[in-house]
Amino acid sequence: MKALISNFLDRISEKELSDGIGLLHAKIENFPIVDVYKAFTEVLGDMNRENQMRITELRDILAELATPIIRLWQDVLLVPVIGTLDSQRAQSMAEKLLESAAAARAKVVIVDVTGVAMIDRVVGGFLIEMFNAVKLLGSDVIVTGIKPEIAHTLVKIGVDFNMIIIKRDLESALKYAISISTEDITRKLINQKRGNTDEE
Repeated sequence: MKALISNFLDRISEKELSDGIGLLHAKIENFPIVDVYKAFTEVLGDMNRENQMRITELRDILAELATPIIRLWQDVLLVPVIGTLDSQRAQSMAEKLLESAAAARAKVVIVDVTGVAMIDRVVGGFLIEMFNAVKLLGSDVIVTGIKPEIAHTLVKIGVDFNMIIIKRDLESALKYAISISTEDITRKLINQKRGNTDEE
């Protein structure tokens, strides 16, 4: 019976099916209305669970797409943040960034907030925690694209600007990251020439 009801619901609305069951009950003597409505409820419950699973899957996919973490080169990651940044998205971004920074052994993480209109105190708090955690992994954090409203919020919540590097735009951040990488490569080459092969 559940399969039959499910097939009907693929073709007609819940209200139309419910009205049809009511009409059959009125026309047919001893119509098993309780059994039919029980099956009807179970089918609707199954459909609701499937829809919730789809919504969860789509939300996960959207979260992946909402904050891409781009590996620019060997030890530099870029996190372009675009759109509204709420606490759930900020927490998801922090978790994803920490995994990526650890896996890539990133020396520099550039967080570009050019595409973010506003950051509230709660989200600002998440960002501070994320910056601290990234620093603990041994990466420098460069923040770019800070608008006046965001700057005001970050100052109000007491961000320690000594823990992050602020650059006006992405171009400046990339130049800085390249200079750090170039210094590291030069230092390694000098150490190799001297016979010091210790890795950092």
